[in-house]
Amino acid sequence: MNGSRMLLTTGLLVLIVWTALKVVEAKQQTRQLFAVREALRAGADELSVTQGQLQVELATFADYERIEKNARNRLHMRTPDMQEIEVLEAE
Repeated sequence: MNGSRMLLTTGLLVLIVWTALKVVEAKQQTRQLFAVREALRAGADELSVTQGQLQVELATFADYERIEKNARNRLHMRTPDMQEIEVLEAE
């Protein structure tokens, strides 16, 4: 009877130590996953800011007045006079 109690006690002690190690392992894995999640969240925030900046830039470049100004100044384009406009008929 004494031997079986000793075996049971030893078995329970081994299970308790094993369970404690698994708890520590799970906590460590949770910390690592949390760090990865926070890094990904920071990256997503950066991408969101960049997207906003690009949308503002796109709106700026697509502005009609800006396009017309660049056409006049850089490309020396102008609106044709009425005498210079030719209407072509489709055949």
